[in-house]
Amino acid sequence: MIDLAIVALGFGLLPLLAVVLYAIPETLKRHEMAVWGLLVGVVAFLGLAHAGAALLEGNAFLRFEASPEVSAGVAVGGLLAGIGLGWLVLGKRSADGDLSPSTIVWAAVTFVVLHSFADGLVLGEGYAGVSATGFPLTTAVVGGTVLHRFAEGSLILVPALLAAWRPPKAVPGLLAGLATLPAAYVPVVLLGPAAVSAASIAAEQALVVFAAGLEAGFALLFLLLGLLPRVRAAADGRWALGAGIAFTLMLLIHVLVE
Repeated sequence: MIDLAIVALGFGLLPLLAVVLYAIPETLKRHEMAVWGLLVGVVAFLGLAHAGAALLEGNAFLRFEASPEVSAGVAVGGLLAGIGLGWLVLGKRSADGDLSPSTIVWAAVTFVVLHSFADGLVLGEGYAGVSATGFPLTTAVVGGTVLHRFAEGSLILVPALLAAWRPPKAVPGLLAGLATLPAAYVPVVLLGPAAVSAASIAAEQALVVFAAGLEAGFALLFLLLGLLPRVRAAADGRWALGAGIAFTLMLLIHVLVE
């Protein structure tokens, strides 16, 4: 079994692959509306569809381990916290009109941190308990993971390019993916053979549910205040086609990986 630290570190560093986009800045600018549409599709899938599914699935487990009241409270609490965080990052700045690409970069960094943390929790579950299976290294899983994390890096780097950020300023933001590393050890600690109990199982599942809600709530504000206003004045609907393609590709990637 490959060591958890190596796998989690690899996950965390993969968004750096997006630096290759610095080779085609003019192409991105020529097709700016379509590019924003692609980002809309990525956030819609990762932040709403995927995080929403994790929220519902985790909530079902938490209801069994704790109670319906607890599971509902954790889920709603996570969503409200995510919406509140989204408002802090984006809301006040949106009062003066469309957000600048620079503001969207910081929102994207925040989103990637939240998504990477949630991914780390799922990754760590494979290394927790006496029946740990680790991370499978099939071609489909590795390839899908690379594409998945590249898409996350693109969420940060594309707005940075459009904001004319030079690499020394933009590339450090890609390290937001390293939130996977500490998160991966949370299930290992809570569900370790010497510590596992009904309470620790419920606590770990509650964290998964809260993290999914936090991500989904933030993604909703990110879409409504950050990304969709960038494309509302587009001359045609090709951005929506790009969003649909990105959403479908992310779905296909996760079908292969999960």
